[in-house]
Amino acid sequence: MYIELREKGGKFYVLLRHEDTKEKAVAHFVSNSEVESYNVAKQFAKQNKCLIRVTEAQNLETPELPKPPEYT
Repeated sequence: MYIELREKGGKFYVLLRHEDTKEKAVAHFVSNSEVESYNVAKQFAKQNKCLIRVTEAQNLETPELPKPPEYT
């Protein structure tokens, strides 16, 4: 497992990823601030005892955002 900090189109996405998974990337945090996103990624990495991978997503797809809970 690792934390991926991905920059695309001026936005910074924080993703929790597993090495061998083929599932679509889901962002757990999105921000316009690189510093704020890096701090969140660092906190996730500390909590999960894993490394951070920083990528610039020129040709990668934009990760989807998690769906908010539906209240009935």
